[in-house]
Amino acid sequence: MKTILHSVLPLLPGETPLPKAPAVVLDDGTNCIPQHYLSYQHSRASVSEIIADIDFDPKFVLFVDEDSASIFLQVGIIGQDNYLRHDLQEAEKIVYGRRWRVEPTLPSSEIIQTAFLALIKAREHEIRELFKQKTYSDNGSNITTPFSCHHDLPLIAMSRATNVNEPRPTISIQQMQICLDNIRYDGAHIRLLSLQTLNECQSLLEVCFEPTEMTHLPELLTPQSAFIVLEDLSEDGLMYSIMDHILALSNRYVEEHFRFKGFARFSRKHSTHKISALSAKTRLSETNSQDSEFANTFASANYETDSTRVPRISAGKLGDKIKAQLNRFNIKFGILPKNEH
Repeated sequence: MKTILHSVLPLLPGETPLPKAPAVVLDDGTNCIPQHYLSYQHSRASVSEIIADIDFDPKFVLFVDEDSASIFLQVGIIGQDNYLRHDLQEAEKIVYGRRWRVEPTLPSSEIIQTAFLALIKAREHEIRELFKQKTYSDNGSNITTPFSCHHDLPLIAMSRATNVNEPRPTISIQQMQICLDNIRYDGAHIRLLSLQTLNECQSLLEVCFEPTEMTHLPELLTPQSAFIVLEDLSEDGLMYSIMDHILALSNRYVEEHFRFKGFARFSRKHSTHKISALSAKTRLSETNSQDSEFANTFASANYETDSTRVPRISAGKLGDKIKAQLNRFNIKFGILPKNEH
């Protein structure tokens, strides 16, 4: 009888199989132990090895560091200052995004997903600053970034600087083009091509993004038309709908160019059926396991991991709010948070 030798997928740094963890043979003959049958004890070194296998836009640098609290990922962004004229800047600068915490027991797959989300949000931060609108007041005209993340949110909330109850006047197609003329997105112009009524609540806007010498985002380097659904025919409705489309373009760019070991996991070119089939196959051992000892080990390992993620409830306003919120539900499963002593 001929012996069939299966290739074995190696474990990543920081991974250890649970005792008697079942192996799964995939359709291509690969032998593996799925991530839910592994335990994790990550260090800065093991996380760094995993992140080193991630590739994306070279202007977005993924760092792994640690402080007294934990290991963390952080994105460095290389480029020009979004708030200064580009022709006055002789060199690029680097800025850093927020820190994304990584627990030692976090599965390697979730570390990779954390890096993906860090890049999504770092790029979104830049996108929001690149959307610029010219506004007019008694003091003249100003270039503003209405969707920037740097607005003073407590000030806006407490001062009621924006009144959501004010009616939004409907604008004509001519006024809509004037609004678009006052917008620059990464230096690109936005030209209105057509407007169609879909129903009493929605309209379909067709626009063209036209790049200039100031445009540098890869998804905007060639002229392209886009169909955008408007929820209402007002200037604000126009602004929000365009921003929705711009963010979707940015997210799609990350999805298609984020790679781990050369594989674009979040690309929409993958078959959802094949991903589902792979997931079902790797879960088959768990649902059909006849090994009671491993079943107990598996359940215990899951509980131990979950218990490391349970937050404590502090005294004070937030603690009181959380307790009242939890008391509204009949929670019988999971691990409830404990009061901080």
